Amino acid sequence: MIGRHAGVTIELPFSVVSGRHARLFRSETGYRIEDLGSANGTWLGRRRLTANVSEVVAVGETIGVAGVDVVFEGELLDAQPKLATESTATLARRLVHDIFETCPPAECARLVVLEGPAQGRELVLAASDRAFLLGRGDHCDLALSDDDVSREHAALERSAQGIVVRDLQSKNGVEVEGQKLTGSRTLHDGEIVRVGDTRLRVVDPEERYLRQMQEADGNFKADLEARHFSAPKSHMPAVGAAVAATVLISLLVLVLALVFGAWK
Repeated sequence: MIGRHAGVTIELPFSVVSGRHARLFRSETGYRIEDLGSANGTWLGRRRLTANVSEVVAVGETIGVAGVDVVFEGELLDAQPKLATESTATLARRLVHDIFETCPPAECARLVVLEGPAQGRELVLAASDRAFLLGRGDHCDLALSDDDVSREHAALERSAQGIVVRDLQSKNGVEVEGQKLTGSRTLHDGEIVRVGDTRLRVVDPEERYLRQMQEADGNFKADLEARHFSAPKSHMPAVGAAVAATVLISLLVLVLALVFGAWK
C-alpha cells in the first residue's frame, strides 16, 4: 500500500498524495499497480491509470504517485522488512539528505560555538557517515581550549537519519537542551549542546529544509482540494497538470533558496 496515511507500507509525506493512494501487489502474471481512486492520480510511465483497474508493472518502470516518482526495482526480499517499518519522517529525511549531498559546504550541517573560549568557531559536518571529534586535543575536528572538556569529549555524525552526538566517556559529560546525555542522541536544528563551559548551537539545514517544504506543501493543500472538488469532471486533467506544476515550482523555489544561501 502506498499513500500518506500512517501505517501504509510506503508512506509519502506530501499532501498531493492521498491517504491510501495506490497498491502494488503480486499476481500470477507478475507485479501489478492499481490506483485506489486517488485525488491526483497514479501514472505508469507517462500514462495515467484508470482508478481501481490494475496493470502489470515491470522492473525499472517509474510509477508516478501524484507528483512523486517511485521506481519499481523488483522483489528484494532482504529489503522488505525495512520498507515495511520505515517511517514517513525517515523516508522524507533520506530524500532531502540526497539533495544536500550536492550542496556547497556553506550549506552543510554544523555546530556553532555560542559561548566559551572558541566562541564564533564552527564544526562543519561536511562529510556524511563520518565521525567528527569534539574535544581539547589538537587532533580533534573542533579543538576547544576548555579545561572542563576532555581530550576526546564527543563524536558527531551526520547521515540520512540526522545528526547524532555520542559521549566518548568524557569526564564532565555532554548536555543537550539542559539534559545530561547518556550514550548517543539525535540532534535537531536549533538545539543547544553543552560540553564543559562551551555552548554550541545545532544548525541543520536538511531538517530546516524538510520543515519548510512540509509547511509549503500544507499551505497549498486547501487550495488544491478546493480546485479538485469545485472543478467539473471534464476539467480534471487540467487541474492535475496545475497541481503537478505547483509541486514542481514549490520544490524549485526551495532548492534555489537553499543553493543561494537564503537560510544563512
